[in-house]
Amino acid sequence: MALPVHRRIDEVARAEPDRTALVGFDADLVEHTVSWRELASRVADAAGALRVVGAGSCVVVEAANTVAAATGIAAALAAEVPVFPLNPATPPAERDLLLGLLGRRFDRVHLLDERHRPRPVDVPGGPARPGGPVAYLLATGASTGVPKISARPGPLRYDPARTPSLVIRQTGWRTGQRQLVVGPLYHAAPFTAFVDALLDVNTVVLQPFFSPAWTVELIAGHGVEWVQLTPTHMREILAANPAPGSFDSLRGMLHTAARCDPATKRGWLDLLGPHRVFELYGATEGIGVTLVRGDEWLARPGTVGRGFLTQIRILDDDGAPVPPGTTGTVFMRTPQRVGRSDYLDGLVVRTTPDGFATVGDRGRLDPDGYLHLQPRDHGTINVGGEKVDPDEVEAALLAHPAVADAVALAVPHRTLGSVVGAHVVLRPDATVRRAELAAHCGRRLAGYKIPKHFTFVDQVPRSAAGKVQRWRLAPNPEDGATPR
Repeated sequence: MALPVHRRIDEVARAEPDRTALVGFDADLVEHTVSWRELASRVADAAGALRVVGAGSCVVVEAANTVAAATGIAAALAAEVPVFPLNPATPPAERDLLLGLLGRRFDRVHLLDERHRPRPVDVPGGPARPGGPVAYLLATGASTGVPKISARPGPLRYDPARTPSLVIRQTGWRTGQRQLVVGPLYHAAPFTAFVDALLDVNTVVLQPFFSPAWTVELIAGHGVEWVQLTPTHMREILAANPAPGSFDSLRGMLHTAARCDPATKRGWLDLLGPHRVFELYGATEGIGVTLVRGDEWLARPGTVGRGFLTQIRILDDDGAPVPPGTTGTVFMRTPQRVGRSDYLDGLVVRTTPDGFATVGDRGRLDPDGYLHLQPRDHGTINVGGEKVDPDEVEAALLAHPAVADAVALAVPHRTLGSVVGAHVVLRPDATVRRAELAAHCGRRLAGYKIPKHFTFVDQVPRSAAGKVQRWRLAPNPEDGATPR
């Protein structure tokens, strides 16, 4: 029988009151644990305060990876008040935009304070647009700079046959496991993994910020059995050279979000073995998912897997299906079809009359139904009519031992239209000349794909999911470059 969240938390607290529910850290990084008895008490107290906000309201939680934020999220779910996890560091203009989107759907918006009490927030917007009941809301669009908010229908219920989803069950997940949350709770993948953990009696370790060496220590020290990472996390952890045996406790590592370069992927396959490494492709918009295990990837390098309870259709620009091996726009369909009411800003995904939907990604299917993604049109670099995949350039740069991170982008050119440029982050104490990087790329790439401009920067702007935020990059990559 499906249970409301508050009954599920109470049920676990009665059965295993002293079992650890949460492990968190204070501002001085002192570790604190919260038992299920303590969590149930805190959630009940906060949920009682939240229930007075009334119908037509939602609550915003500043979702740092802390015990307080995790408790606030759990309390909102228990009170059946729609909850929106917000990045505490969101710039004021973007914060106002997100709150305004919430104001278009809800009559009242509340911010949960440090005592887990709701405080009304004045938001721009207009008369609220009615919609169905909502469990939680998640921001998306971070890789394009155009934020929108998707809604998960509610109220949330615990169903042992559906918690977590069947696709997550394939990634080494087990009920009652020890789980590390590395990514921020305001991002979709860590948020949904935390919600599933809450309902599935897991012990959740909350890492307040990413530090590769610390992540390795937490996994080994807490005997973590399951973790979700981004390719950026994976790359930095590999560079930290984890000691043999550090990940013996892991049954599954799932990576999501940005595309993973082949060298990083192979590094983790060597580290864990192919049967403990999983990749999931999906979108916050919930249009469908694919899943691939490490051994499947080795047989088809670059694939993001086959649809899991998801039908995939590749369509050309006229909306007609294309044969296997032909690139087009990726459309997906699940039993739960996406509709316009699932969005708060009108920027809905494109759909077909028979229920397939797309977020604009490009790709092809091989004859066995495995999906291979291609760069989106706005990411492809056109060099005098030749198309360059920025991921290929970035993978070549990342293969250089001095390079910690890199992003390739188009640079205007008088005769070719564009050439390839690159923003490069070097490893601590590393030095390298532009000519050396160009020669390194030249041993791996065709001539027109070699970056013609290099900018050395302290960091590449990325979203919480590790996706490059290209709109934050300087239009001229030579501006402010440090000679080397």
